[in-house]
Amino acid sequence: MNFHRHIPEGQLALHIQSIAYFDAYSPDYEKERLLPDGCQTLIIDLTETPKRIFDNIDLTAKQVCKRYWFSGARSELLTIDAGGINSSMLVINFTFTGAFQFIHHPSEQTKSQVIDADVFFQIHSLREQLLNTEEVQTKFSITEHFLKRHLLDQSPPEAIIRASNLIASNPQAGTLKWISENSGYSQKHFIGLFKKYLGLTPKGFQKIMRFQKVVKDLESIKTINWTQLALDCGYYDQAHFINEFKTFSGYNPQQYLSEKGPDLNYIPLR
Repeated sequence: MNFHRHIPEGQLALHIQSIAYFDAYSPDYEKERLLPDGCQTLIIDLTETPKRIFDNIDLTAKQVCKRYWFSGARSELLTIDAGGINSSMLVINFTFTGAFQFIHHPSEQTKSQVIDADVFFQIHSLREQLLNTEEVQTKFSITEHFLKRHLLDQSPPEAIIRASNLIASNPQAGTLKWISENSGYSQKHFIGLFKKYLGLTPKGFQKIMRFQKVVKDLESIKTINWTQLALDCGYYDQAHFINEFKTFSGYNPQQYLSEKGPDLNYIPLR
């Protein structure tokens, strides 16, 4: 597989984490689990092979995605096609509050949904340009130009950006009541703005960030003390930790370690 990641600069950097491009990807498994990470994503498939979304329990196909789609913030895992033979995609990963600036649509209305990107963009011409361009850096430049044309001339409220970054960096720091009280908004208004820009409630986002902290910590811990890890990541006991971890990954923590692949937040289903 050929993989390239581009980090935008300037105004785009406030709303987009990264733009990734890959091709010649042919995994040796058919399906994979995509774990919730609090982000929203725009995917442009540069092949003609439809990609499927499956029921998380019985693995029957329930949705087919073609050419380009937008994935809203998720509160549960997603079971998807792993890619097929010689898969090629360009993936735009928005910041936690960034997608609204481009889709011009409240993020709570796209929560846990995968939607044809034509609903928000006239994106066919962008895909055609990407298909007709060989140079990877040119693909990134074309994509940035497209995004700049769709960028709203405003930013999310600074208090919402600060609150989401605080929760993401340290999900056990302070209570949500304290965070909302220090936002300058009433609790109801704070929750409404949070859902508008992130697609999730503050409590739902905190749960996902707590789970994500465990997932990231497991990549670097050599000897795992499960009790200490649970406490460090903000869980009040082992049962709370295991139940929430299974909700978001489909596995208990020990099973996850044996099943996870090399890429963060993707679990191969072999």
